[in-house]
Parts: sequence; structure tokens; C-alpha cells
Amino acid sequence: MKCQACGTTFTTKEYHKDRRKFCSMECRKAAPDLKKMKNMTQLATSNKLTPAQSAQVRGQIANFMAEQINDAHQVVMGHKEWNPTQARVFGILLNKVVPDLNASFVQHEHTTKQLTDLSREELEAIAQGISVIDVEAVEVDPNED
Repeated sequence: MKCQACGTTFTTKEYHKDRRKFCSMECRKAAPDLKKMKNMTQLATSNKLTPAQSAQVRGQIANFMAEQINDAHQVVMGHKEWNPTQARVFGILLNKVVPDLNASFVQHEHTTKQLTDLSREELEAIAQGISVIDVEAVEVDPNED
């Protein structure tokens, strides 16, 4: 038989095969959380999320991760063992909640002008409905103070 939680193949007694769905109690206890995660993943891949919905999903993952931090601490201290898949899933979820700090930081600043400060060319471009107006970009190095 195949475990519905982790996907591993396991054997069971013949008279249990119709009702046994999980390879262990650990998988049986984790099944509701896995079902929730699968549902969230299906929703995220089938629909485009708004920023608010994305923040809500991240919040739900953060709540789930709060429970897992204690388990991870026990693994680090050697009191508990995880298989490589469990460690990889924990790392992926953790990166969803706390992104990698080595990622480059890009800052975009937008300035607006008063209507009286626009040049004639800019006003004509707005009146003609041209969606792109050429402006000068100034790159700011985030490492400089």
C-alpha cells in the first residue's frame, strides 16, 4: 500500500488493507496539515493572487512554521531526526516566510511633478495619450550612505 501522507510504500495485514491509509502515526497526525498545504498550493497555481491574498498565504505558512520551529530545534540539538525530504520542505517553507537575506535589494523611487512644472512636450504627450514618457533615471547604490 502507499501512504497518503508521505507516499512511501508500506505493508499491512490483509484485514487492515481497506481502512489503513498511513504508514505511521506520525503521518496520520500530519495528514490534515498536508491536506491544507496541498489545497493552498492548488489555489495558488490555479489563480493569480492579489498582494493581500499572497500576504494571507504567507501568514498561514508563518503560523504553520511557528509549530515546526520547535521540531527543527530538536533536530538541530540531536533529539529528533528528519529525513532529507522533511528537511528540504522545512527549508522551502522557511524561505517563504523569511526570504534569503543575500537577495539583492532594489529600491525604486518615483517622483511626481506639479502640472505647472511640466514641459510643453510632456503636456503634449499626456494630451496625445502616449503611455510612455521618457524620463531620466538615476541609479542609487544601496551600499552608499
